[in-house]
Amino acid sequence: MRLCVVLAGGAGRRMGGDKPQRLYQARALGEHALSLAASFANHVALSVRERRQADELPPVQLLFDSPKIEGPLAGVASGLAHGAQIGAAHVLTIPCDAPHLPDDLYTRLEEALVQDPDALAASAGDSRQGHPTCTLWRIEALEPLLCYAQSGRRSLRGLLVELNGRQVVWEDPRGQVFLNLNTPEDLTNQSGQMAARAVRALRDIDQGWNAQERHGPPEWRTMHADQRGRSRTRQGAAVSENGQ
Repeated sequence: MRLCVVLAGGAGRRMGGDKPQRLYQARALGEHALSLAASFANHVALSVRERRQADELPPVQLLFDSPKIEGPLAGVASGLAHGAQIGAAHVLTIPCDAPHLPDDLYTRLEEALVQDPDALAASAGDSRQGHPTCTLWRIEALEPLLCYAQSGRRSLRGLLVELNGRQVVWEDPRGQVFLNLNTPEDLTNQSGQMAARAVRALRDIDQGWNAQERHGPPEWRTMHADQRGRSRTRQGAAVSENGQ
């Protein structure tokens, strides 16, 4: 059994509220996150503080964060408690605002825990920083987490130290894989950058076809015209979607 919990209980103040419902590439951030979660695990849950944070999102198991625990730590506690109830050995948590997480997130974090039986958690990171909301937790981390929270502490980074956590580093030179979208400007900028990359790809395709037509036999022209049209249609659709 694999369980992935999407952490969506934050206030999202920098986003202006309602972060899970904010659109990115024509889909709500919460929908992006739940889709990722379903690719990582066969059991998916959404951690929220208020029911409205799940409005207009695909129906999944809702977990309500304790008002006595602040920050994303509350969502991790909810996820671990739910995992214990359904018999899961591990719980993967991911944020609701990181739509480009790597496909091998669960697998690599799980490998890290296998290699270090004393670690109660394995978190993701890149060359710049760690990403503690992207963590695979052993179910045994629940009790020390609750003790940690009762002491008044709330930092996930601090908790990972307490749990002898391990960090798995991904190569991410452009800083895109674990990118968090925290403001309306982030949503716009990232969509614009993706649209620009699609336009550049379309131009490269045109240049490639032109070079082949100039140097190839005459019969290539008819074939390439058809292939070029299909490629432009696909790239144009990508520009339209990403530019919304």
